[in-house]
Order: sequence, then structure tokens, then C-alpha cells
Amino acid sequence: MVVKHQMEHICSSTSGKVTSMTSQSWVANKAVAMLKKDPTVGAMKILKDLQDEHHVTLNYHTVWKGKQKAATGLYGSWEESFRMLYNYKAEIELRSPGSIVEIDTTTHEGEVHFSKLFIAFKPCIDGFVNGCRPYISIDSTHLNGKWNGQLAVVTALDGHNWMFPVAYGFIESENGDNWAWFMNQVKKAIGDPPVLAVCTDACKGLENAVKKVFPQAEQRECFRHMWHNFQKYFHGDVFGRLWPSARAYRPEEYQHHMAKVDASEKVYPYLRDYHNLLWMRCMFNPAIKCDYINNNHAECFNAWVRDIKDLPIVQLADKIREMIMELFGKRRMIGERFTGIILPCGEVKNAKASTDWSGEVKNANKEDERHVVKTLTHECTCLQWQHTGKPCDHALAFINVLQARNFVNMEDYVHGRERHGMPVVISSNEGRGRRSTRAEARCEAGAMRR
Repeated sequence: MVVKHQMEHICSSTSGKVTSMTSQSWVANKAVAMLKKDPTVGAMKILKDLQDEHHVTLNYHTVWKGKQKAATGLYGSWEESFRMLYNYKAEIELRSPGSIVEIDTTTHEGEVHFSKLFIAFKPCIDGFVNGCRPYISIDSTHLNGKWNGQLAVVTALDGHNWMFPVAYGFIESENGDNWAWFMNQVKKAIGDPPVLAVCTDACKGLENAVKKVFPQAEQRECFRHMWHNFQKYFHGDVFGRLWPSARAYRPEEYQHHMAKVDASEKVYPYLRDYHNLLWMRCMFNPAIKCDYINNNHAECFNAWVRDIKDLPIVQLADKIREMIMELFGKRRMIGERFTGIILPCGEVKNAKASTDWSGEVKNANKEDERHVVKTLTHECTCLQWQHTGKPCDHALAFINVLQARNFVNMEDYVHGRERHGMPVVISSNEGRGRRSTRAEARCEAGAMRR
């Protein structure tokens, strides 16, 4: 006898309703294709995509474990990654002669353990030595994988005011010995430039390592880190004057703001004892041609690699290499479209400049503030031109008058680091986005002379 069942089926196999009958292995099998397409994909993205596609309910822990299994299948285990380090070093030295790759290990109870890694590719070294300003930013960020170490990075500033990666590596922790080892490798890569500025955060171990390895370098401290520490002990509107103090180019302007801050007897001893590096522009060496008060270039690199910090050591190091190569390629394609010898950044900031004229400039927007511009020596009494290597707003206003009379050639007044042909790579977050000041150039008889 055949009986026909008229009721609707409610079992999961026929109704298509969500179910929780999944496993880590099932997730791993599905996640392999996703990781091949994008190694930085997160567990939450995998969870959402699998639930939408397969109509299942997944637990985050199951997805995370499944992703780890898939990653192990694709990249190998952490143990295998550590064993590949010396092969990776040999391959870099073979494919990119002149690159510097150093590995340091420790021995514990007869077993050899990985400790530190340093990598500086030959193109990065040459790019810094030949085309970047003598300024480097150094910072580190925590890794997210099984090895709980730090990713340390050295970045520079190129002619386009963009972050340029010089070197990177891995250290166990931010202590004095690890930073001393890392800085010695940096010196091996870039040498000992006669003029150099090194910007760091509030890490004492790194600060002491820089003093030991580069004793002649100008040591700068990230003002943002200093400001956060300062706020823990001092409060009130008057202490907000630290910001204009840090940004001031002229010593008298710096002293004007600091006189208000120093009203508290505890401020000066605190800055002297705990933040005695340079964080104010007026004390920077103008020969560096970099007026940045924050360590944003290194932070930019850290944000750039944020999504891949859980990869095994060799895979992470090689992924960063791939990212650097891709960005070098993109920057090369953009550079091939440039005309003239000045980078677009310089064209926007510099507008026009040249010859040996001098003049007085009055800023109508700042209570008729006046400055003297000397185009022959590339100087302005506001001191911004000397520190940045690019004409300030006062110089631009004066030079525009000369340009109208066909007296100037802007290319003669651009610092060498702003010229076309200097390597530029990764966008920086340091962009200050300031509006140009409307300055009125007074070019009366006697105010301008040849």
C-alpha cells in the first residue's frame, strides 16, 4: 500500500534551515580558497561568507581553528617556518646581492631557539642613501601569531614626503639588548651618515641603543607619544600650549608659549628628566630638511601590515617583501609620467621661486606680521624654508611677484630631495593639510633689491 504524506518536511536536510553541524576540518577545507585569494582575510569575514553561502550557523572558535588549519596546510607549521629561515636568507642573498639579512638565535637546554631577524633589501638601502632625506623613523608593533614577538621597522622620508621602507625585522621584546642588536644591523645597512636624524617613540631601550650606535645623530622624540605621557601628570588649558611650542620654527615663538607652560614648577623638571630628546621644530637641524614632530611614518608602516601579523615568520617576512616590490612597481609607473625635475609635491608647495632678490613680506591675515625673504640664500625669517627645504608661504608670495616679471626659475630654488628621480613609495599619514596663508608681498622701491 502506498501512502502519500501531505505535510511539509521540517528536517534540515530538506528544509534548507540553518544548522550547526559543521566542524573545523569542514571550515578549513572551505577556507583554503579564501586564504589563497587573500592571505589577510580574517576569521569574521570567513564566518560571514560561509554562513551566507551554505546556510549554516558557525561558532567563531570553530572558524578561527579551521582557518589556522587551512593556513598550516598552505604555509606550513610555525616549526617548519623557523627551520626555513636560513634557506630564506640564502635565497635573498642569491636573488638580491647586496641585501643584508641577519639571524640571531639563543640556546636553551641544548635546543636552539629563534631570537631575532633583520632584513634590508639592496634597493631599499640604495633608495635611502641616494634619494631620501637623512631622516629615519623607528618603531615596533606586536605580532599576533604563536610567536609573541615584535615587528621592528625603519622608515625614511623621500622627496615626495612619503614613507620609504628601509629595513624591517623581528625581535623578541623591546629591551635594550634587542634594540642594540637591531640598530647595529641598521648601521651595517646605511652606514654612518655625517648628517642624520633618528625619530623614536618613548622607548628608553631604543633611545639608548640609538645613542650608542649613532652617537652623532640628532635624536628626536615623537611629540604625540610625549604628549600622551605628559597628560598623565599635567592637566589644564595652559598645557595645550605645548602643541604650538612644538610646531614653532622660531626660538622666540617657542619660548613665548613655553613661558606659559613653565608656570608650573613641575613641568620643566619633568621634561628635562623624562623627555630630553628633541620634540620642538625650532631645535631641529635645518640640514635634515624634515620638520615632522611625530613618528607617523613608522606608524604608517605598522598600519600597512596590520592584517598579516599572524602569519608564520618566514611567510610574514616574504609577504612584506612582496608588498614592497608591488609598491615600488606602482611608484615607478607613476614616476615615468612625471615631467621636469620637480616632484608634484614640490610643485604644489613651491609654486614658483628663484634668483637673488630679497624683500619684505606682510601677512595681512596675521595682524600684518612681517618677514624678510632672501631668495639668494633660500631663507625666510620665519625659518620654515630653512627647515623644510621648500619655500614657505611668505617666500611664495614674494616669488609670485618676481614670476610675474619673468625674473625667476622655480627649479633653481628646490632642494635636491624634492627633485624628480628621487624614489617615492608608500603614502604617509603625516600630511598636514594646512591651508596656504594669504601673504601680501611688499615689493616697493627699496623693499626689493637685486
